[in-house]
Amino acid sequence: MPICGHRARIGYTSPPLVTEVFPLEFYRIVPKGVTLMITTLAITTRSPDEVEKSYAASVQAAKAMAKAGATLVMLGGNPINLSRGLENLDDITGAIEREIGIPVLTSSQSQIAALQKLGSQRIATVHPYEAHHNERHEQAIRKFSFDPAGVIAVGGGFSDLGSIPEETALDLARRIKAENPGADTIHFASAHWATAGVLDQIERELGVSVMTSHQAITWACLRRAGVMDSITGFGRLLREF
Repeated sequence: MPICGHRARIGYTSPPLVTEVFPLEFYRIVPKGVTLMITTLAITTRSPDEVEKSYAASVQAAKAMAKAGATLVMLGGNPINLSRGLENLDDITGAIEREIGIPVLTSSQSQIAALQKLGSQRIATVHPYEAHHNERHEQAIRKFSFDPAGVIAVGGGFSDLGSIPEETALDLARRIKAENPGADTIHFASAHWATAGVLDQIERELGVSVMTSHQAITWACLRRAGVMDSITGFGRLLREF
C-alpha cells in the first residue's frame, strides 16, 4: 500500500499560477485515502499566450504525474480546454491516455457530465471574475448544450481568488435566483474560490441543483478512479451520483 493515496492519487493541472483554494476544498471533500498531485500552470491574465503556454505545460505535467504514479490526470481550465475545441477533447484526451497509460479527463467534459447527471436545463452562472467576462461564461454554457439563465460576476481577478469569503457564493446565489426564477441549476464557475461549504444550504433554500467547477472536477475524478462513496455536505452531485 503506497504511503499517499492508497485509494486514488489524483493529478490536477491548475490554471492559476498562484493556486490556493483548490487543494483546500479538495481535501474538505474527498474521503481518506485520496490524495492530490498538483501542477500550477501560467494563468495570471488569461491572455492567448498564457492559455497556449498552459496547454503545453498541462500535457507535460500529465506525463510527469503518470510517471509519479497518478491514478488519473484532470486537465483544468475551461479556457485552456476550449481553446482546442470542445468537439476535439475526446480525441485529445484519448491520445494523451495512450501515451501515458492512465485516464485523462478535462474540467470541461466533467462539468458537462455533472450537469447531465443533475438533469439540468437552465443554468444560472456565478463567477469570481470581472463583469466583462459574463458573455464568455454565458457562451460556455451554450457550448455545453444548456440554456444560460443569467450571469453574475463577483468582480475580482486571479490575485483575488483566495480572499473571496464563502458567504459571497451564498449571497450571489440568492440574487441570481431572484433575478432568474426559471433557473433550475446554479453553476459556480472557476474551481479556485471558496464555495464548498454553502452548497447544501443553497440547494435546500433555493430549490435548485448546484454544480461548481471544483465539485464537478472532484466528482469526476473520484468516480473515474473507482471511489464511489456517497459524500455528504457538498451538494446532490457528490451525495447521489
